[in-house]
Amino acid sequence: MFRDINHQVLYTDTAFKEYGDSFGYLLAQVPYHRSSRFLPSFLMGMTPEWRGLYSSSWIKKHLSEKFSSVYAFIYSTECMKYAHWVAKKRKIPIIVHLADHSPEFELTPSKKILHSANKIVCITEEMKSMYEQTLGRKDIEVLHNGAEQTCSEIPPIKVETFSEQNPFVLSFIGGLFSHLHGDCIEDLFEAVSQIRKKSPWIEFHLYGQRQPAHFLEDSIHSDGCKHHGIVMPLERKFEIMEKAHCFVIPSSFNNHKHRHYRYSFPTKLPELIASRRPILSYGPKETATNRILQANNIGLRIHERSVSKLIENLENLGSKYKESSKYLSTACPTILKKFSADCVRRKLKNILFFK
Repeated sequence: MFRDINHQVLYTDTAFKEYGDSFGYLLAQVPYHRSSRFLPSFLMGMTPEWRGLYSSSWIKKHLSEKFSSVYAFIYSTECMKYAHWVAKKRKIPIIVHLADHSPEFELTPSKKILHSANKIVCITEEMKSMYEQTLGRKDIEVLHNGAEQTCSEIPPIKVETFSEQNPFVLSFIGGLFSHLHGDCIEDLFEAVSQIRKKSPWIEFHLYGQRQPAHFLEDSIHSDGCKHHGIVMPLERKFEIMEKAHCFVIPSSFNNHKHRHYRYSFPTKLPELIASRRPILSYGPKETATNRILQANNIGLRIHERSVSKLIENLENLGSKYKESSKYLSTACPTILKKFSADCVRRKLKNILFFK
């Protein structure tokens, strides 16, 4: 997104350290270890945070004095608080980009930060409407991730039939969170397992970090299912997308998670659409993902929790794959006008250079 804009990247989550190191990004681990033995290093400006306190010395040492604003991609309240503190310390504007929805963002501490932000950006129209009502603001922008041209250049798969030697590859790319979509992932494992008992023409490949680490420990070693961990380096993502025949986007059927999925959709969705592979959405009808897929008349959408429905749809897709791929190849150029990375960058520049 920031390819043509001078910037410096600072991130707060150690889960992305390998990725961040490969690009020379700066890690400000927030929150840091709370042990009292880290107090001396905090006082000397060697660590960014200690027990809710932030180090001005660390910021001065590591960040350029010349940047003119903070653009904060927010996934957690800790990240929001830290970005707000950096902007306040430097006396520069902050643009808060809500890359996901969390109930914590609606609590008073977060709402105070959002009220004071110079600009707020959301990833869906539904999220924008909700925060405009919650915050009493009418200046919130909508900006989603864009799909790079590289995704559109992934060649279509030429397959007539699938077999054990030439399997249908169902892929999931993203964080594997037990509290967000554990129920759906377990159903997918079961569906693939049942199909393979009849004929092993399908495999399920998962790419991403598991949280907690023991999540899916038993299932990921089952027949036809493979967990590959985090996708590194980033260029590998396009190789993975090229090998996939279908991508799955799971959204939990648990009622207390409906609000999360109603306002958020995976940032990878535009890239998956651009790849011209079928997309299987497994989750409640009212999710943002389903609304986007339905509005553009693409994707398989299963709105009820049912292993038998998964099996039926996967078997139909496998037997009629050529027809599904042909339709996507025709439809994607029109759809991608809304999701192209160049279009997103133009809008981002307008947001960054607001008055």
